[in-house]
Amino acid sequence: MSAYQCELFGHFVYSEDLSYADLLERETDFTGALDRLLRDMGAAHIDFTPTGDALRVQCMFADAEDALFHSVCDAAAPLLANDIKGKMLFVDKDLAHISMYYLEKSAWKEAAIALPGAREALNRAEPDPEPSANLDSIPPQKRSASRR
Repeated sequence: MSAYQCELFGHFVYSEDLSYADLLERETDFTGALDRLLRDMGAAHIDFTPTGDALRVQCMFADAEDALFHSVCDAAAPLLANDIKGKMLFVDKDLAHISMYYLEKSAWKEAAIALPGAREALNRAEPDPEPSANLDSIPPQKRSASRR
């Protein structure tokens, strides 16, 4: 059994009003604070990727629990102030539940989705009258999985 049941993907965008020097300073401060926050919440394998005017973060948690997600958002939202907006996606590794959080100006909002199992999803799926791709161009061993 894996020690980590949940993965977090975060994307934070800096305000266009920040000068380049201010952005670099803000990014340093924000990354350090977010790293400490995530470690305090039990995150592991934390990876930050700056992309110019945004910052990506990815990490893992032992449990996939709404209470943990809400605690992370409660602690992270005040770090944003008026110059950063963010999104955090928590993915249960069993793909039973995903939770998206939008963070801005010291507040956050949740958009959670319970995912059906494969059988339930396939039973509810509408037949596609026209394939979205030319299936003849896909080798037969790959094509068979996409046909019903």
